[in-house]
Amino acid sequence: MVYFLKKTRIGVLGGTFDHFHKGHQKFLEYGLSISERLIVGVTSDGYIKKFKIGIQNLKSIELFTTRKKSVKRFLEKNAKGKFEIVKIDDIFGPTLDKNFNANIIVVSNFTRKAAEKINEERVKRRLPRLEVVELKPVLAEDGIPISSFRIRVGEIDREGKPYIKKIWLRRTLYLPQNLREAFQKPWGEIIKDPGNIKIFRGDLIISVGDVTSQIFNKFNIKPDISVVDFKVARKEKFSNIKELGFSGSEKILRVKNPPGTLAPKLWKAVSEALEFNEKTIIKIDGEEDLSVVPLVLSLPLESLIFYGQPAEGIAKIMVDENIKAEISQIVSKFKTLGY
Repeated sequence: MVYFLKKTRIGVLGGTFDHFHKGHQKFLEYGLSISERLIVGVTSDGYIKKFKIGIQNLKSIELFTTRKKSVKRFLEKNAKGKFEIVKIDDIFGPTLDKNFNANIIVVSNFTRKAAEKINEERVKRRLPRLEVVELKPVLAEDGIPISSFRIRVGEIDREGKPYIKKIWLRRTLYLPQNLREAFQKPWGEIIKDPGNIKIFRGDLIISVGDVTSQIFNKFNIKPDISVVDFKVARKEKFSNIKELGFSGSEKILRVKNPPGTLAPKLWKAVSEALEFNEKTIIKIDGEEDLSVVPLVLSLPLESLIFYGQPAEGIAKIMVDENIKAEISQIVSKFKTLGY
């Protein structure tokens, strides 16, 4: 435990510190508590691209300047001048320099192996081993460790709070009358000319609504996930997906979702669609008006959702932490029935 560790002159720890969260705070606090001075290594952008190229949703990782600024802001508030921040381009950082005289390294269960490699190399260079001290992971509200990965893929916020409550996956949610106005205004920007829609390689694209999906197909913008109900202004208009411009080769998930509700099977369908590595259509028997909700709360950060806004154009939502928090708070006020 912290209280039984001998105070050391210099401690060292390192990390990516992407989307600086509660776990990072505890990690740094621990390092400060056992050090007279703490050296914090923050991985460079080059390190991430070179050694973590397979990481999911790589493009949403913050740049080095942003990550360093988050660490510095926290340390300036809590360390009282006892720290130094260095950019690291590999797992070793400054630890193999003969003039580097730290004697303790703080790790998590994810970085212990890196510390062991550092010590192996230090021994080869006749440098003293660093004492390795491991901090247990900080758990989110769901009992799973908080991580930048979970934040990037849209599961939790930086305090470890899930955006989706488990009860929502078991019970039908009903939109109260007093919240209907919140869903009448558009989230995100309005695009009046579909020709101005810009899509970049790697973007996760979702279209909601029959007309929006039809327009996207017309402009050869192929959404990864499309949500349709064969209706326009709540009136039946289409009878099959080819009338909307789909090829017919797409995977189709059929879901019953009555008007003004969010059924458990809709949440499940969104989750399944995200797991498929193919174009997917969620065909709703009922109405798709509220399907933007489970999409926003389920999607990774920086995903793009497009849906029709009557008499205005197409609304574009760039999924970020703010919109997730806002919609999660609104849904928490829905009424629930079911088991």
